[in-house]
Amino acid sequence: MKKKDEEKRKKRKYDKMKLVEFVLNENDADVGVFAISLVEDPAIEENFMYFSRSGKPQKFATLNDEKRIVMGAVMIPDMPILRVDAEGEKYNCFFSKETIRRVEELYMINSKHQSATLGHERAVNGVTTIETWVVEDSKIDKSALHGFNYPVGTWVACMKIENEDVWSNYIKEGEVKGFSIEGYFDTKESEGIKMEKEDVLDKLRQIIKDSENKTKKK
Repeated sequence: MKKKDEEKRKKRKYDKMKLVEFVLNENDADVGVFAISLVEDPAIEENFMYFSRSGKPQKFATLNDEKRIVMGAVMIPDMPILRVDAEGEKYNCFFSKETIRRVEELYMINSKHQSATLGHERAVNGVTTIETWVVEDSKIDKSALHGFNYPVGTWVACMKIENEDVWSNYIKEGEVKGFSIEGYFDTKESEGIKMEKEDVLDKLRQIIKDSENKTKKK
């Protein structure tokens, strides 16, 4: 009984939390994503996978040094990302499908595919986005061939890691596990979609679980 009461309390607290949408202001000189960072704890809670010579997806725990290509979600639509403001108050933020699609377009239009950082701390050379797309159909998307089931509107990218230090000391060692964006966005407060965000988060956790199970079977 106490467990259910605690869950209800957390849910009420979640529902009261401020919800902020990240949006683009294309009138600004700087807008959208200017770099993708390799990080240990991706805000979107999605680890990427690497491709061995055989093309079979595997987790970073069992690597093959041949191709040095990693794939994963860069941005997932309507997913709540927890943030803390200057006063220490927690709030959730999210990106819409429409914003993500335009962000992906501007990333390529502005030739940011060679702009990468490590842990949001330093720029690195030899890390290049070689392929990028937005999921149109979760079941037949290319990412589904590798065990993922990303929601429609997800921005997916493949990166080629030619930097020996990044590959050997960070990816092979499991120090980085996914993508995180660096960019310029405006914000606006949003209402009426908090429950939808919670449902999406539960779904994404299931996606990760399903992906890990499929990998173990291969």
